Amino acid sequence: THRYAKAFMDLAMQNNVVDKCLDDLLLVKTTIEANEELRTLIYQPFVSKEHKINILTRLFKDRTESIIIDLLRLLIEKNRDEIITEIYDEYHELYLEYKKIAVVTVTSAVCLDEKTTNRIINIIRNKIVGKDSIEIKNIVDKKIIGGFIVKYKDYEYDASVRNTLKRLQSSFEGNLYVKKY
Repeated sequence: THRYAKAFMDLAMQNNVVDKCLDDLLLVKTTIEANEELRTLIYQPFVSKEHKINILTRLFKDRTESIIIDLLRLLIEKNRDEIITEIYDEYHELYLEYKKIAVVTVTSAVCLDEKTTNRIINIIRNKIVGKDSIEIKNIVDKKIIGGFIVKYKDYEYDASVRNTLKRLQSSFEGNLYVKKY
């Protein structure tokens, strides 16, 4: 999947349609995932390649860049129908690298407001080198009780109340002796 997405990204860069292709690939993915009949048709091995190509061409020709149709045709001809909807995810990762955008996941007990989001961005901005902008993906998880957990690639900073309580619990469990005065 990555190999196809990388080659497609190079082609999109040559044609100056990197942003448009991201939108187009998302359209292809959501259309296929939302339509069970179309999904079944594309993934059936007994349906001819020509029939699949004709249907996808008719469906997306006027709504997407021509290189999207070329990509769909290539994937079907190479018997890689099953990765059509996965290409978007790979392309999106390459797109973020190309645009130097860091996507940071922040898990919090409540939805973050704009002020809090901006404060978190300012705090982590100097930790992330080589990126022009930072996007926050907020996940709400009431189990963390309060605070937040920041994740970026392999880095994780856990400032949740749940984590603090766990540390306190393990601290108390390790210290059985209580000095009396």
